[in-house]
Amino acid sequence: MSSQTTLEENIVELHRYIDIDQTPQNSRPKIQRVPQYLRNRTKFEEHYTPKLVSIGPIHHDNPKLKIGEKYKLMWAAKYIKNTGRIKKDLHKKIVDNIDELKEKAKLHEPGQMNIKVDKLVLVMMDVLLLENQLPYIIIRGTGGGETFKRLAIWLDSKGKEQHSTVLITNELETSSKKEKEMVSKGKGEGEHSVSIPLPSESQSETPTHLFDLQRKLILNPSNSKIREYEASKEKWSKSPNESISIMTYRSIQDLRKVGIRLKSSMTRSPRDLDFSEGWLIAKLTLPEIVVDDSSATTYLNLIAYEMCPDFKNNYRICSFAAFMDSLIDHPEVVKLLRSKEILLNSLGSDEEIADLFKIIGTDLIPNTETYFRVRAKIDYHYRNKCKTWIVLGYYTYFSIAAFIALALTFIQTVFAIHPASNNGC
Repeated sequence: MSSQTTLEENIVELHRYIDIDQTPQNSRPKIQRVPQYLRNRTKFEEHYTPKLVSIGPIHHDNPKLKIGEKYKLMWAAKYIKNTGRIKKDLHKKIVDNIDELKEKAKLHEPGQMNIKVDKLVLVMMDVLLLENQLPYIIIRGTGGGETFKRLAIWLDSKGKEQHSTVLITNELETSSKKEKEMVSKGKGEGEHSVSIPLPSESQSETPTHLFDLQRKLILNPSNSKIREYEASKEKWSKSPNESISIMTYRSIQDLRKVGIRLKSSMTRSPRDLDFSEGWLIAKLTLPEIVVDDSSATTYLNLIAYEMCPDFKNNYRICSFAAFMDSLIDHPEVVKLLRSKEILLNSLGSDEEIADLFKIIGTDLIPNTETYFRVRAKIDYHYRNKCKTWIVLGYYTYFSIAAFIALALTFIQTVFAIHPASNNGC
C-alpha cells in the first residue's frame, strides 16, 4: 500500500517537473553556490572560498572571516564620510533596492586606507569569487554610476596588467585618473552603465554582479583584433565528403612537427585565437595569458560560473581553457610559449604552470562549436601527410645540406686566403 502511494506521488512529482520550463530563454545568472561536484574535488575548495572578506549572503557570518567585518565597517564609514551621505538614507536605498541613483557628492580623490597591502590583495581577490557577490543593483544604488565606471575600469585593467602588490596599491588612484581622462575626451560623462555586446547573449543587460562584469569584460569584442573568431555555423571542410569529428593532434609539440608555428596576438582576449596556413608553414595565433598566483582561482571561478544551471551561456571561458589545456602537456611547451611571449609567467617554474593548466582543465564542459573552425583547420593540416613529409624533409635534410654547404664555403675561403704554395713538392 505504501509503495503504491509512493509511486503515485512520484508520478505527480514527475508531471509537475514536466510542466516546469527547466531552461527559460531569458534565464539570467543569480548569486549561487559553486556546483557541489566542482567544489568537492580534492584541493579545489580553497579556490572558491573567501580568505578575508565575505561580500554576499553565502559566506555571511563565517567565523573565519570575522576580521573582514571590521574592515567592511571601516570602509563603509570612510565612504559615508567622503560622499557626505546620510546613514539612514543609504540603508533605505539598500533595502529598497530598486531606484537608479545619482551621485550626490563630487568624486573625491581616494586617500590612503588603513590596511596592509597583503590584506588588500586578499580583499581584491575575494570580491571576484563566484560565491562572494552582491547584486549589481545594490552596488549601483549605493555608489551610483561613477562607482560602476570605476569598477569597470579596474576590472578591465586587471586583466591587462601582471599582478603585483605595487599595482594593487595604486589601482584606485589609477582608475580615478583613467576616469577623468574618459570624461575629458567626452566619454563617460552622464553615462551610468556599460554596454558590452556578446554574441548570442543579451547586448543590453547590465551585469548581474561584479563577477559577471569581469567575464563580460574578458569577452568584450572591442578588446579583440579578430572579430569573427568562431565560424561555428560555417561548415568548414576541404572536401565535401570529409567529416572532422575527432581531432587527432595532441599538443603544441605535435603541431610543431608538422610545420605549425606559434605567434602572439599581442592582446589578452580569448577571441584572438586563429589559424592561418601557407604553402609549407602554418601559423597558430594565441592570445597573451598572464599567469600569477590568482590565475587558478580566477579561471576556476569563471568556469564554475559558466557551469551554473541558471546561467545560459556559450561556455566561452570553458572552451578557451579546454583548448589551452589540450596544447599544454609538458613544461617544455610552457617554455616555448614563454619564448613567444604568449605566456607571461609571474607564478614560478614551467612545471608549476603546466600543472596549473592540468588543474584548470579538470572536468570542463567546453562548447564544441567554439573554435571549431580553428580546430578543423589545424586538424586538416595535421592530417595532410604530404605536407608533413615535406616539412620533415625540409628541417632534416635542408639543415644537413646547409651545414655541409657552410663547411665547404669555409674550407674554400681558407684556401683562397692561404693558397697552397707551388714549390714543386
